[in-house]
Amino acid sequence: MKSTLLALCLLSPAALACGDAHLPLTGTATVPTCVPDGSAACVYAGQATRAYMEKVPDSDVILTIGLQSSPWRMYDGDLRILTVDDLAAALRPKLDGKVRGIELIGSWTGVSPQPGTSSLADRLSKALDGFAVKGEDGFLWLAADGSRRTTRQAYTLREGAGAYFLPEGEDVMVALADGWPAMVEDQVGEDEPDMLMRVAVAKDVFMLCPDEALAAYERAAGKGSAIAAYNAALMRLERNADGDRDAALVLLQRGAALGDARSQARWDAERASKAK
Repeated sequence: MKSTLLALCLLSPAALACGDAHLPLTGTATVPTCVPDGSAACVYAGQATRAYMEKVPDSDVILTIGLQSSPWRMYDGDLRILTVDDLAAALRPKLDGKVRGIELIGSWTGVSPQPGTSSLADRLSKALDGFAVKGEDGFLWLAADGSRRTTRQAYTLREGAGAYFLPEGEDVMVALADGWPAMVEDQVGEDEPDMLMRVAVAKDVFMLCPDEALAAYERAAGKGSAIAAYNAALMRLERNADGDRDAALVLLQRGAALGDARSQARWDAERASKAK
């Protein structure tokens, strides 16, 4: 049983992950790329990822969820942070008597990001009252036949920059799919809020730099990205350090002012919880 929540897939040029002392990063991985010429021999990574995900073996007893992710958080197809509680609420009605387990097909979903913090798979399992959930143990690659593997490189190499295209039939590196904007950050204009938001996503899922991602989200929010405002607010609420909740409420107000219904709903919920 397949449920796909994939983000738009792009890729970075060569880059060193920020990483974390707790994450097992080592060595180098090279990503095959090509220059698009209009032929079928050079495929856009987003197209390849969607096609490859459809080839992942399906089962009536295993619910598979394909998504973009970092060790700390998951994203939906709009690059909005998808909380464990939100995902659990969406999945709970699908857990009929046939389904015996869930697979989170996203990078690092099976790895604890730091001591004392459970993996995303374990957190989802807990939210679903112990239902079996399995995650991935590194950066995710998908093959054309739907098979998958993971790598744990500290350094990623590719030829060229910009949008990620791969030779037909090559494996696609899903975890790096939204990574390329981080490498062209200095070329992104202040009048490009959506691209600034994508820079923030890249810092999280590819560079593995959550603090830099938060700063980038707040920058994008200030320039007009409602999704960036929402994501920054959720990151602050989860961190819950001094001043984080007040800052999160301001960010949610910013998102709501930009017309984002999810920001408004979360702001209402946070205000209601404080009033109790």
